[in-house]
Amino acid sequence: MRAVLFLSVALLTFLYTGCASTSGNKADMVKADVARPQSLFLARLQQRTTAQTSELADGSIKVAFPGITAFSHDGARISDEQQSVLSSVVESLEHIEYQKLTVVGHTDSSGKLAYNNTLSQQRAEQVKAFLLQQGLTAERVTAEGRGPAEPVADNKTAQGRAANRRVELVLAF
Repeated sequence: MRAVLFLSVALLTFLYTGCASTSGNKADMVKADVARPQSLFLARLQQRTTAQTSELADGSIKVAFPGITAFSHDGARISDEQQSVLSSVVESLEHIEYQKLTVVGHTDSSGKLAYNNTLSQQRAEQVKAFLLQQGLTAERVTAEGRGPAEPVADNKTAQGRAANRRVELVLAF
């Protein structure tokens, strides 16, 4: 009889703690579901590349590629090194639902502003085309040029200007 009583108490305790640990409000459960694609993407990306990621105020993820020369001084052709890293991003997104990927193109500050704005858009469009060739869908990928407005390095040095000739990706989940 004691064994039955003990097993009953143990079973009730197990059921109670199991139910208590899985119960929660719906908002917490929704947050956990929303975080899963982001977490999975970040974990996969971290395994494949040294891309730098940060979470933006709206919950989207910005992917930057420091240390990679993405473009020549006056060009929109994507370097082989940048193509390799972009391929890793696409692989990391495989089977992950995301709402939108925005390619943001940048330039250094040498030259005229209007020219740099156009060049940054061309760079973003080149990366977008590459991502589409890799299998991403056109409905979810946009391109945006920001010219020299958001430098990440000093434009007074050749190294700084090279760092500012870049693209960044912003992923909304």
